[in-house]
Amino acid sequence: MKTRALKLISLLLVTVLISTCCVIMAVSASAAAGDVIYFDNSVTNFSTPYCYTWGSGGNGNWPGVAMTNVSGNIWAYSLTNGDTSVIFNGGQGQNQSDDLTVAGNNKLATPTGSGNKFQVNWTDYSGETLPTSATQPSSGSTNPTQPSGNGGMVYCQNDKGWSSVYCYMWKDGLGENHGWPGVPMTDIGDGVWECSYDKDYNMIIFNPGSDNGKTGNLSFPGDGHIYNNNTDNWETYSTSPVKITALTTSVQSPSYTYCSIKISATAKTTASGPLTYKFTANGNVISNGSSASVAWVPTTAGTYKLAVEVTDGAGNSNTRSISFEIKSADNLAEAYISGFANSLGTSTQIKRNSAITFTTSAIGGKVGTNLLFYKFQITDPDGVNNTAYYTTGNTYSYTPTKLGLYTVKASVQNSYNATVTNTYTYTSVDNINEQEDTTPTSPSNPTNPTNPTNPTNPSTPSGPLMGDANSDNKVDVNDVTWIQLYLVNIEYYRSNINATLADVTGDSKVKIQDANKIQQYLAGIVSQL
Repeated sequence: MKTRALKLISLLLVTVLISTCCVIMAVSASAAAGDVIYFDNSVTNFSTPYCYTWGSGGNGNWPGVAMTNVSGNIWAYSLTNGDTSVIFNGGQGQNQSDDLTVAGNNKLATPTGSGNKFQVNWTDYSGETLPTSATQPSSGSTNPTQPSGNGGMVYCQNDKGWSSVYCYMWKDGLGENHGWPGVPMTDIGDGVWECSYDKDYNMIIFNPGSDNGKTGNLSFPGDGHIYNNNTDNWETYSTSPVKITALTTSVQSPSYTYCSIKISATAKTTASGPLTYKFTANGNVISNGSSASVAWVPTTAGTYKLAVEVTDGAGNSNTRSISFEIKSADNLAEAYISGFANSLGTSTQIKRNSAITFTTSAIGGKVGTNLLFYKFQITDPDGVNNTAYYTTGNTYSYTPTKLGLYTVKASVQNSYNATVTNTYTYTSVDNINEQEDTTPTSPSNPTNPTNPTNPTNPSTPSGPLMGDANSDNKVDVNDVTWIQLYLVNIEYYRSNINATLADVTGDSKVKIQDANKIQQYLAGIVSQL
């Protein structure tokens, strides 16, 4: 009986072992090419999770392939073959999981710890999925057929400088626009690439023709939108002949009240010119004319929508806007350089053997003695430094004696020795030939304010003009700037403004309302001053 019992036990053990082997074989054989596995990164917090697979050819060298983010902390990878083993990791030199067996298609690996050789729990995954063709290029045609174009157009602003741009589009139930990496887009200039689509796709991946550098899974907002592959933002894209390729400011947001900020636009048209530029801040017109830049001096803190509307000679127009934050300077302790200028009114050149005065404008210093201190350091083309140490004076006169590049460092310090420094460069020449930019960018001290160049109204009137704050016999955006700088107590403008002509509201005072009315006049909102 004992022998027979032992035989029965042995037979049972053999049966269990065979069953176990069958289970193991079934698990290891459950992975197939195209299966998608998912990884929960909420515990490990890798900047980009990688998965290294092997068992049926492998997916390359260590650390494997970067996974694709599909939703929140969930990342995915589509197996390129029947690999049965995987290691999840954070890239070279980062922690990694233990050697794991792939549990099958649509399985989610959730780490049980974040240390090296961590384990995972495999569970079924039912969240947002990864298209199985989006991770690995398909073996289809290298010259795919474009969609018919009945759906619309999609655009990509290729600010990353990819040599080629592809768009892979899909929607559950509708399929894809082409096998991975999608449809090659067409370069239409100014960094913009386009392609057509013929179905109501709602998801898209932009890529350079490969997995390397591709975007994540993006929700497609619909026809007529452009995606910037550098800022990762969608914007509305106009097909107007007028294209605005840039809207920039001379300083980065945030800035402060009473600081002059230069707003500039770059635009062109495929129709007829010339172009006119209408600049606004929260809908209020700053300027409207042929100048592609304008000086804006905000007097109230807040978040502003700075916009430009550009119109060509055929009546076509386009708009572009940016958000800009203005902080109050009323109690600003730190020094802030609000402008820098020179007595020649130039921005890139100075004249050899001619005296020049540099002026630094600054705000802040509302701490301690409430004083600001200024320092100028000038380096000539041979590297010789000329330094004027801190004083309360914000100007410095200098005569360049050599041809070449001069560097001017302007420093401003509050009474607690907190310092800010800006650097400016000029080329010393015998004959200045730079094209003068007449748009004020800072509270400068021009040497000839009564005769500026590039007037918007070159005719000479027979008598005084209301609104002619700078007495140059015309009314233009420079008069607005003079009033703004007068109101922030810049001494030159306080001393030289024509207060009688600047007072267009007729209340015997020069106020911001006068500047606003001149802007309305220049924009055609009011007919006279």
